[in-house]
Amino acid sequence: MRLVLVVLAGLTFSTGALANCIQSPERTQACPHQIYRLGQLENMAKPAMLCICAADFKEFLTVPADEEEAHKQKLKRLKLEYALGQKIEPILQVLRN
Repeated sequence: MRLVLVVLAGLTFSTGALANCIQSPERTQACPHQIYRLGQLENMAKPAMLCICAADFKEFLTVPADEEEAHKQKLKRLKLEYALGQKIEPILQVLRN
């Protein structure tokens, strides 16, 4: 009986964490690469477990090959920051660590 309650509690946590996963607002399908890390973003009072869709931030972890690609990446980054309502650098720091 105790084991069943532990499993059900784990399922409840997973469902709640998935609902609060940081991802691109343009995403229409399930994230193919979610990670869970301890971190603290600007709007958080203390560190907590974060769910991040790594696939949505992967391109911002690479150095652009040329100036045109850098410009496209910058515009995409600004658009994502506006949609999320926060800077993505703290999210990238969590992904890098």
